Amino acid sequence: MYILFNFFIFGILGWAIENIYSYFIHGHFQKDGFLNLPFKPMYAIAMSVLINFYSSIQNGYIFILLCAIVPTSVEYLTGKIMRSYFNKDYWDYSKCRFSIDGIICLRFSIYWTILTYIGVIYLRPLVTDRIYTFIYPYWVFLAPIIFITLFIDTLVTIRNYKLSIDIK
Repeated sequence: MYILFNFFIFGILGWAIENIYSYFIHGHFQKDGFLNLPFKPMYAIAMSVLINFYSSIQNGYIFILLCAIVPTSVEYLTGKIMRSYFNKDYWDYSKCRFSIDGIICLRFSIYWTILTYIGVIYLRPLVTDRIYTFIYPYWVFLAPIIFITLFIDTLVTIRNYKLSIDIK
């Protein structure tokens, strides 16, 4: 249940980080995302994987390497899936140096490395663990509700995408 809690928390935090970044870089919040809810599955998946690995890895350098590989891999796979199945690019790194298919680039991989390391090492114990301790008695009831809500949002998103394809 703990890993599921982190999945939800970091999916929401990822959405917040992207919107704050967009606001400061572009002067506005993001116009669209894959889901309708304030949730970014890429962040949720990457952070959940890293949190799961963290307790079993004794070497800090190996963990830093994982903080580079895991989110970059998740971003690349997500970009390929979005491009292949939904004909959509939610980000474009093609103008960045050291870019692969415009989906990943060295600069953002470094950002993800730093952010995920800070998230797992500092943010998780200071914030998410404290919230989890408080919410734990209710989590068994809240988790299915949140999961079902995200699942429905995903189905609605896919249905709306298919409807937009049929209309064209």
